[in-house]
Amino acid sequence: MFSSTRIRLLIALAIIAPVLIFWGFSGDTLQQPSGSSKENAASIDFFMHDARTVYWSPEGDLAREWQTPELKHYPLRSRSELLEPETSMPTPEGGLYKMRANEGWIVDDQSQIQLAGDVEVHHNPQSGPNGVLTTSSLTIYPPRNIARTDAPAKLVRDGEQTETVGLEVYFDQQRIELLSNVQGRYNAP
Repeated sequence: MFSSTRIRLLIALAIIAPVLIFWGFSGDTLQQPSGSSKENAASIDFFMHDARTVYWSPEGDLAREWQTPELKHYPLRSRSELLEPETSMPTPEGGLYKMRANEGWIVDDQSQIQLAGDVEVHHNPQSGPNGVLTTSSLTIYPPRNIARTDAPAKLVRDGEQTETVGLEVYFDQQRIELLSNVQGRYNAP
């Protein structure tokens, strides 16, 4: 009739079958991602804490250095978003630009960097007085070595205070063009 092997097989099937049937009808399978299978614009493919990035010139000199407590990369936006970024950029004459902001983002090809929220740019030349630029937003174009804002900005240097709406900074030339509504004040020591 039935061999012992067949009896064991039937018992095993009797035990496993209800579990498989319950599992198949209960819908408790692995959770599928909600929405479409296409990645949405808010998806992050990687993030870093306490990130530090160093960029070098083609000649092998330090071009700029970025630090941020939190970096998130969004591949569909082709950019990284930074929390409280800080950067330093040496000048050819031996000075240093230091920048900080509440937040920022960098496009993947490094052609544009946006800083926003309490933006500060400190210029510490090797000789001469230091200067500070403050504004609400600043866009930096590293390949052209310039920065620009259309927002109100304030420049303070050696007793001088200048306010403007919009400006362009030419880092290589250590020059700033004030775009509109320029007002200045000099406080003699």
